[in-house]
Amino acid sequence: MQMVIKKLVRPSVALHKTAFPKTAADLESLGVRFDFAGTIEENGKKFHRFQVQVNAGNKIPTSWKQWRQKHEEGTHGIVATVKIPDGGTKEDVQAALDAVDDEID
Repeated sequence: MQMVIKKLVRPSVALHKTAFPKTAADLESLGVRFDFAGTIEENGKKFHRFQVQVNAGNKIPTSWKQWRQKHEEGTHGIVATVKIPDGGTKEDVQAALDAVDDEID
């Protein structure tokens, strides 16, 4: 889990590349990926933006397959945009993920 947090609070991937997950097994088991969408500043604090997108394939969780089928954009559709504080903690990451729960239909 610590490695996942590090990839989100200090991304090292290029813009529009997948920060997490990286392995095929993780892509299938999670069903979504976090693509780095740049850095923003709000109220003097730096945040990393990630666009959460559903993965391709038939081995992903059923709920994500249904989301993908329901949306025209398919694997290019954005489920949510998550803002993670630069250098944040595990709690910061969890709070950012919890904050987008209402965006997901």
